[in-house]
Amino acid sequence: MKRFIKLITVVLVASVTVSFALESNLKTRLKDISRLEDVRVNQLIGYGLVVGLAGSGDGSSNKATLQGISNMLSNFGVQIDPADLDGKNVAAVMVTGKLNPFNVVGDMIDVAVSSIGKAKSLRGGVLLLTPLKGANGDVYAVAQGALSVGGFSVSNKGSSSMKNHTTSGRVPNGAIVEKAVITDLVVNDKLTWILDQEDFTTITNIGNEIKTKYPNLEVDVINASKFSIVVSDDFKANVVQLISDINNINVNTDMVAKIIINEKTGSVVMGGPIMISPVVIAHESLNISIKNTDGVSQPNILAGGDTTLVKGSIVTVEDRASQAPFKTLQSDTNTIESIVAILNNIGVSPQDIIVILQLMKEAGAIKAKLEIV
Repeated sequence: MKRFIKLITVVLVASVTVSFALESNLKTRLKDISRLEDVRVNQLIGYGLVVGLAGSGDGSSNKATLQGISNMLSNFGVQIDPADLDGKNVAAVMVTGKLNPFNVVGDMIDVAVSSIGKAKSLRGGVLLLTPLKGANGDVYAVAQGALSVGGFSVSNKGSSSMKNHTTSGRVPNGAIVEKAVITDLVVNDKLTWILDQEDFTTITNIGNEIKTKYPNLEVDVINASKFSIVVSDDFKANVVQLISDINNINVNTDMVAKIIINEKTGSVVMGGPIMISPVVIAHESLNISIKNTDGVSQPNILAGGDTTLVKGSIVTVEDRASQAPFKTLQSDTNTIESIVAILNNIGVSPQDIIVILQLMKEAGAIKAKLEIV
């Protein structure tokens, strides 16, 4: 069976009417599309040893592991030459974690543990005390504990079986925060928000919405992704409540018309209502003609509705190689989503559809940005 192109549409497209442009705006809480400036996660990393492995460790060929074992034992007064050690039950690992902006000393955080040597599996291992450092070199947490590995690996007489990755695992609540990161919410008497996706229309809507709900607040829209609020004396006593109130404001977000194509998987992702213009395409043995049609939706006289203009498309496809007759389908909309659906129904291959979309963009028939990943 021919594999059809995978189509993912971010916006559900209904019949196009004069009100479609208004429907494309989505009401969203500010907290879901933005963050406070300097309120962010900090990455932590450390180098450690996992012990207790049943012969699945690095072995004797990994000098870094053997040196690490020797250094660890020396802390307990045991002096031994790394060359005299056998590391088959030990693995050298990198340990990573995330320090949230409001973590305090004593909090427990999860850590991920990954082998960097020749270990075949970390299953059943225990991570020994490992300092976790930030980018500035300071130790912010200390990790230790039994690993949870979500897979297995077995071998016998040359045969082996493996499920998932056995050379990485996690230690839930495996690190204790020893040093917190101080986060200043108010800087120069201002609270500043950063949008996840910059957009002039969206940030203008945010500024207008805040001014409408809180006329006493001074709002400064800085650029397409950044705005700030002046924290007056009336709000300094309860900044947290002010942040909560602002974060829960519903604003109209604008979506950029965009098509993202993954040529490797044949996936097409569309964002926003993407309109198309009439175009004729000749690709390999295919001749494709796309024409826009205009119609009028006239409600029943007793229904009390309004007369509206309805736009649609007629797609005609000819396959010269098979000498098949023309295939013609009609859609109620003239969006790119409807065209892709028609091409799928006709049986055009995923790769051909991707090429057709690229040609339509080059011809100026697609009114959207096209990105290939």
